[in-house]
Amino acid sequence: MIRPTEMLSAKTLADPRSRQARADLATFASDERMVQLCNLEAMDQIRRWRADFQPEQVVPYATAEEKITGTTIAANGAAFRSRRNWYGLKFRCQLAHDGESVVGFGFLVGDPVAREKWDELGLPAVH
Repeated sequence: MIRPTEMLSAKTLADPRSRQARADLATFASDERMVQLCNLEAMDQIRRWRADFQPEQVVPYATAEEKITGTTIAANGAAFRSRRNWYGLKFRCQLAHDGESVVGFGFLVGDPVAREKWDELGLPAVH
């Protein structure tokens, strides 16, 4: 697992271009808001880790449901889309006690997901 020491999602959300994302997050139920914060953290961390990846979407339940325990989310069957392809992803995300910010994160990028599995896994094709 790659364990970054700097969390990035708060900085991304503080950017004026993220105004709509901040507004959307405020409308989500607590668990969904935590999942979306972790998805954002995943995209930011993957982008920083390898510049050739340009993550644009994360599905935390592609091959297995994510597990929420308190303020920890474990997504062992996640996937992310980058440059018109889907890749396997595993992450563990720790949020602050109020569930409003990411305080710890670890991830592992897997293999590309075969195109013929996208529909079965609910991974939208890129048009």
